Amino acid sequence: MIDLILHDSETHAKAFTWSGPLSLSAIEQWERRESLIAPPDLKKLWTLKGGGELFDTETILLPFATDDYDLVMPVSTAFWTRGLDTAYCVFHLGIVDSVFRKSDGGLFSLNSSDFSQMLRFRDLDEWYLRTLRSVYAEQYGLGPGD
Repeated sequence: MIDLILHDSETHAKAFTWSGPLSLSAIEQWERRESLIAPPDLKKLWTLKGGGELFDTETILLPFATDDYDLVMPVSTAFWTRGLDTAYCVFHLGIVDSVFRKSDGGLFSLNSSDFSQMLRFRDLDEWYLRTLRSVYAEQYGLGPGD
């Protein structure tokens, strides 16, 4: 589910800058090329909004783009050289860095000092609610989350 992030994006548009929607078929081609499974709700977010900047300091990475800036694979490669298990890809950078497991799309946030310690989320809404929204809700006047 991505209802909460979409709702906040619509009602507080100034806090969200999206890159623009990507085609599902292109995302699926990227998954095949990279031999991974992206989380279904992240794929949905990419098809509706793309990646982007949230709350001035948070970045949702893109699977592909015309330049190499804020892309999943180059950022993941940098994290792999720092010790992140190659079974994971980074999809978010910010107050916490967040990854998905390539084999099944499981979502996690990283402990910045120890990549082996991760917090798992059932879907993108839970990830958003418990990470970004919990920090920025008051500052941006988002109101109560579900």
